[in-house]
Amino acid sequence: MRRAGVTLGFVLALLGAAAARAEAPALAGVWTATNAGGTVFRGAWTAEVAAGTPDVALGTWTLVDDRGAVRMGGTWSARHTPHGWRGAWSARVAVGNQVLSGTWEADDRTLKGARTFRDLLMRSAETPIAGVWHMGRAHGNWWLGTRR
Repeated sequence: MRRAGVTLGFVLALLGAAAARAEAPALAGVWTATNAGGTVFRGAWTAEVAAGTPDVALGTWTLVDDRGAVRMGGTWSARHTPHGWRGAWSARVAVGNQVLSGTWEADDRTLKGARTFRDLLMRSAETPIAGVWHMGRAHGNWWLGTRR
């Protein structure tokens, strides 16, 4: 009987999470980044921000080459902190199957008036959102935009 209660609780929690996701449609856009050496990278992103947890976001991202072929793909997460939006990312390189990971943060100047991460991402339709990324000693800048 206890096991059935635990299982039912787990199923209800999953249904609640699915319902929360259904409340807020996914967002999508494009990104551009540079490293310290000035190399330019680009790709696409998606994001889900549940209405019940507006200070947390999850999403996916891809890195593409000049021909549009996906060279890397992975996930990212975000959480609101007293100093802005901070998060982590990971990705698997298409060739070689290597996994890379790092952190990122949003430029606090882009946060004015954005009370939720959804607000911040929606702002990318009007003006690029900027920030910095880190992966070990490697680092650079990034910008989010919308698909054109």
